[in-house]
Amino acid sequence: MKTSELVKSNATLQEFLTKENNEYYGNLVIYVRAMSLFRDEKKSEELLLEVLQDILDAQNQGISAEHYFGRNPKKIADEIIKQLPVNLLDTLKIFLTSLGFYSIICILPELIFPDKGLDIGRFIVSGVYWILFVFFGLWVLGISLYRFKNKFFKLFFLVLLGVGVALGFTLGSYVSTPIKLNLNGNLGILIIISISGILLYLFYKETDKKLWLSFIPILVTSAILGILIRLDTFSDLLNTKEGKIGTTIILVIILFLQYLLIFLNNRKLS
Repeated sequence: MKTSELVKSNATLQEFLTKENNEYYGNLVIYVRAMSLFRDEKKSEELLLEVLQDILDAQNQGISAEHYFGRNPKKIADEIIKQLPVNLLDTLKIFLTSLGFYSIICILPELIFPDKGLDIGRFIVSGVYWILFVFFGLWVLGISLYRFKNKFFKLFFLVLLGVGVALGFTLGSYVSTPIKLNLNGNLGILIIISISGILLYLFYKETDKKLWLSFIPILVTSAILGILIRLDTFSDLLNTKEGKIGTTIILVIILFLQYLLIFLNNRKLS
């Protein structure tokens, strides 16, 4: 069974847990996945599935997960992690795949105004930063589940993550490198159409499309504006000061819609 199939089976079986058992097991899953980033992912999911099946068997006999495994789930989680072999190749694949996804998703808004040019160096720096930041965020989430239950520490970690997000946006806005690519005219249109095609294919292949629906408005709008601004019919209008202000206003509205959709989706999942 593939890793993705194990994750799907895990999520399906987890729906049969009682509220109490689901909280117990859910925290354990988050902790193991967050603290085993550099270890074998498939083996991790196999062991988690075994634990879930044990909890379901005990639940059918009227025994809670806490009573079956004890009140210290961290101990069980640490034992699972110890059994996992280190797999740096899988971690590298996850890192490069994440960088690829980041580049494909974030590149369209960067291509709207052709006169700016595409700063590939800044793109790589920002991408690497955000991926490392996500890894760090997962690690913080993992250790905070069982080790730091004090409200002060939780507040401290939230502030720390907030600073990290602010730093990421600062990097994306102010870092400039000499590695720039000029994508004017037909070349820019061809690149935009190609990236849009790749995104459409990835969306079609994605099983859980709800997660990516919130990104569609900004990506579609960016692609359309990027193409229109390179066409002679619209370029004179859109390249004026008023045209750029109008384009910026449209993007701000679309970004607000995107964050609203993300909020509503997270609320629904919660």
